[in-house]
Amino acid sequence: MKKKTIIIIAAVAVLLVAVGSVFGFQQWNEAKIQERKELAAKEWVTALKEQGFDKIAELVTAESLEKAGYTKESIVEKYKAIFGGIGVSNMEIDYEIDEEDTLEYIATFDTVLGTISDIHYKTKLVESGEEYKVSWTAELIFPSMLSDDKIRYTVDEASRGEIVDRNGTELALNTITYQAGVVPKDLGEGEARTTKLDNIAKQLGITVEFIEGQLGQGWVQDEHFVPLKTLPYGADTPKIEGVQYQQVGTRAYPLREAAAHLTGYVGEVNAEDIEKDPTLQAGDVIGRTGLELAFEKELRGQNGGEIYIETANGDRRATIQKIEKQDGKTIEVTIDANLQQTAFDALENAAGSTVVMEPKTGNLLALVSKPSYNPNQFVVGISQSQYDAYSNDEDKPFISRITTRYAPGSTFKPITAAIGLESGATTVDEVHQIAGLQWQKDDTWGNYRISRVSETASVNLRTALVKSDNIYFAQEALEMGEETFTEGLNKLTFGENYGLPLTMEPAQISNDETFGSEILLADTSYGQGQLLMSPIQMATTFSLLANEGVLTYPKLITDSETKTKEVFKKETIDTLKPMLVEVVTSTEGTAHDLNGVGDIAAKTGTAELKKAQGERGVENSLVTVFDANDSGYLAVSVVEDHRKVGKTATELIKPVIQYLELLTQ
Repeated sequence: MKKKTIIIIAAVAVLLVAVGSVFGFQQWNEAKIQERKELAAKEWVTALKEQGFDKIAELVTAESLEKAGYTKESIVEKYKAIFGGIGVSNMEIDYEIDEEDTLEYIATFDTVLGTISDIHYKTKLVESGEEYKVSWTAELIFPSMLSDDKIRYTVDEASRGEIVDRNGTELALNTITYQAGVVPKDLGEGEARTTKLDNIAKQLGITVEFIEGQLGQGWVQDEHFVPLKTLPYGADTPKIEGVQYQQVGTRAYPLREAAAHLTGYVGEVNAEDIEKDPTLQAGDVIGRTGLELAFEKELRGQNGGEIYIETANGDRRATIQKIEKQDGKTIEVTIDANLQQTAFDALENAAGSTVVMEPKTGNLLALVSKPSYNPNQFVVGISQSQYDAYSNDEDKPFISRITTRYAPGSTFKPITAAIGLESGATTVDEVHQIAGLQWQKDDTWGNYRISRVSETASVNLRTALVKSDNIYFAQEALEMGEETFTEGLNKLTFGENYGLPLTMEPAQISNDETFGSEILLADTSYGQGQLLMSPIQMATTFSLLANEGVLTYPKLITDSETKTKEVFKKETIDTLKPMLVEVVTSTEGTAHDLNGVGDIAAKTGTAELKKAQGERGVENSLVTVFDANDSGYLAVSVVEDHRKVGKTATELIKPVIQYLELLTQ
């Protein structure tokens, strides 16, 4: 090849390499530029989503900020004031950058009024040194907004829904109460003022220091009413020198202690509540316990209102969000308010619970736990001394005994009898010859013996139910054997969750999957051992006695469906029912105190809680009563430590049955 040709080829090669290098550099440079644009957009979006307002000031161009009339400090304050004021949270943003460096994004976020969707924003990304920044205007806060505009909002508060009983009687309602306060000019001066404040503090159960703090607020003037204490619903307004009263809205519970564990109560939100739910605002009230908590969403409803842009002249420029309020729903429960009060009063000074149910429908007519507390005190802010009085009460009024699990005692014997009859292990005519008041199977039981109250030599099923013979049922369970007995128990609702709006552990047969001993099997037959059931679970289980062997699940909301399951044959219950009537009518019957109250069947029980064999423990008294005529009602009552009370559950439930008899006539 000629030298000249070689030189030309070399030159062309060098040129191609040079051109390629330039082209490659351009591509690399464009990619880097695009990366910087993407980074600027991502940082901007992230700062908005995370409300990193301090970062925002660094992401916008100085020129655009100056043109809008803002500084780095003032733009941060602007965002904080607006986003904080209307409760912006949970922001989601989709964005893109076009070929002309326009950043477009769509934002969706929550405010105090609810969710705002698809707010469109548009701005330019501008090269600033080696970075790209956002060209900022006030329209990046909200479209159509100008630099000197403000964001305003109004709230149309939704009314909280009420809780009513089956007849429409209010169990939880919105009403008024009274707020005690003072007008500074009426307090006088010097010693007279000191005397008045001392008396006011004493009468209202607050401190002089608290009163002085209220009076020392910046807005207070001589003729202003200064609130000191909101009184619970139904409280008196005593005449106190220097004190005036004004009406304020409140949540109220007319049955007070009688339904506190059912209704629960509301309270003002705190910082933690607002952090969990940014739609809440200071001063809002939410359900804290009971039905108020379980149905918080339905009861609270949805506030309405409007968020809008206001011009410097006070005119409305544009509406950002407008929501119509939705008042809370009324929750109608199956409870009968009059029966609830009657059942509460009937327990007198006892610690215990009474549950009344319709066996055919599952409707819970009364759910009583005693002792109790006044929920109205918690709505307005209970004082420390009042709270301490409840907390230090040895009978624990805050415990909901409606859902507390107890050993059902001898009230469970009809269930054991039904299992025995259907398995063939138990017959009506079979007679057990039993000597004495104590019995054990054999020496393998050691010192453990089963006791009974009545010494009867010949015991059949009828006698065992009427006189409540523990030994008879223990022997029947041992004859059935663990497998047969457990199979029968598993037809019930042990381990099941009823789906009620109440917190309740499932009923249990024993601590483990098996009994593990003959003693535990025997004890379980008469409702002790490790058997645990709440009064609601007892009522549910015993509904099959009043309902021809069909168990009806409990329900508390009137429009919920009735759910049932067939457990025993009608013939089995027809065999047992006359015997349970005799528990009342027979002079030997353990529920004879109820004879003459109505056409009823019953089963009593005593569950002894003792630490060791041979010692006498605390005894809980129980009773199950149902309408033997048309199964209109069933009631279960538990009285803790009845010897301390001096009355049994059977004695105390009498007014409840009398009321139910009138109700079903």
